[in-house]
Amino acid sequence: MEKTTAKKRKPSTKKSPVSKAKATRKTAVSKSTTSKSRVTPKAKATSKAAASKRTTTKSRVTPKAKATKKAASSKRTTTKKRVTPKAKATRKTTHKVAKKQVPVTTNEPVTTDEQFNLNSWLLPTLDLEQYEPNIEEEMGIKDDIIGSTRYAWIGAGQCGGRLAKSFYDLGYKKVLAVNTTHHDLDLLDIPKGQKYLMDIGEKGAGKDMERGKKAVQQNQQEILHRVRQTFGAQVDHIMIGFGAGGGTGSGSVVGLIEIAKRYARYIGLKNPNKNVGVVMTLPTVGEASSPLVAENAYRVASELSQMASAGEISPLIIIDNEKINKMYPGMTVKSFWPSINNTVGSLFDIFNKLSALSSPYTSFDPVDYHSIMESGNCTIMGLTKVTNFSDKFALSEAMKTNLEKTLLAGGFDLTTAKLAGCIVVGGRKLMANVQGLQDNINYAFDVLSEITGNATIHRGIYEDSRDCIRVYTIIGGLDSPTARLEELRNHVSVTVG
Repeated sequence: MEKTTAKKRKPSTKKSPVSKAKATRKTAVSKSTTSKSRVTPKAKATSKAAASKRTTTKSRVTPKAKATKKAASSKRTTTKKRVTPKAKATRKTTHKVAKKQVPVTTNEPVTTDEQFNLNSWLLPTLDLEQYEPNIEEEMGIKDDIIGSTRYAWIGAGQCGGRLAKSFYDLGYKKVLAVNTTHHDLDLLDIPKGQKYLMDIGEKGAGKDMERGKKAVQQNQQEILHRVRQTFGAQVDHIMIGFGAGGGTGSGSVVGLIEIAKRYARYIGLKNPNKNVGVVMTLPTVGEASSPLVAENAYRVASELSQMASAGEISPLIIIDNEKINKMYPGMTVKSFWPSINNTVGSLFDIFNKLSALSSPYTSFDPVDYHSIMESGNCTIMGLTKVTNFSDKFALSEAMKTNLEKTLLAGGFDLTTAKLAGCIVVGGRKLMANVQGLQDNINYAFDVLSEITGNATIHRGIYEDSRDCIRVYTIIGGLDSPTARLEELRNHVSVTVG
């Protein structure tokens, strides 16, 4: 029993070379990491010797050092080995020193000689930042008009080109004429850059709607580019004008509608269906005697009427050449088309201008005007002059005549109207001196409401320097003129039969 006890006590009394080396190394680490502590010459020498051994490559290692290294490695990798009290104390001291070296994250900013800037690392400065992008809104051609709505016009074919020219002369400079023959384009007195030839390798469409359709399909991207270049981005409403019966206009109008909608979406208009409209002229009876013309007119008029009824375009304005021919039989050949186109353009223009003006009486404001133009289906406009303004019924009768004398197509059922506008413009002296004039104007408004099936009536009363009274009427949301379309269909049936 005594011999066994003595043998067990020997390892604890005599330090092994491994323990001695370990203690020496830990003591050196503890002394080197402790800030502002007294360092003995012996510790300095030990630290220098240890650093020299770490940095020297391929240095001679003594057998005793090898044994020490193996023993140290064995102790690091062996788990749950008995640790002497002295080693525990040494390890605790090492941990405490190590904790002093690691910066503790707190709410206080870290103050070091080389402070790390997180924002600078995540958000570096780029070279391109010194070059600001030059973003300018596309202006396009500048208009010479003052109105509540900025219009752009696309004229297709011969008739559409003439109509676009009329609006150009009124100050609506954002116009583009497209055609399949350069002969019609050459006759238009508008800038060359606002004419586009849809070259299909043939001299015009020759009243063949399929050629007109093919022309716009082949050139749609180029037309869209020219539209953007000419109109810019400051546009509220796009109108397309053409003559029903021909090949270029009738065949290309649906494709041009789609191009106009693409452009409307590009410039940010929220509802292109309400911001793209059509002005269509119907052929005279003499022109419709041709089976091809009558068929073309009926086909395209029926298709556009369906689109307008479905809310895919707004508005659809129909001009009846036959009605104009009967109303103005004495006009010369030279003055006929320019006069008609200028009258249509001026009538269209007057509502746009008046809706941008304030009135000391009652204003027909932009919201009223836009609600009519965006109401879908068909729209008609008219004007008449009143001289007997003292008669109570004079204004109301003039307004009825107004709707009959309009250059637009007949055959509309006015009771299907959704919205209407009636604007009375009188001289300043008349407004100030004629007794009962306000009552007469109110009565005319009431009559219009009855005629249109109690549609919403937007009113406007303005004054100017003339010695007369003019009544302007616009009615929107009308069903298509089925009676007039049936006449065209009958021409097709009779001709073919």
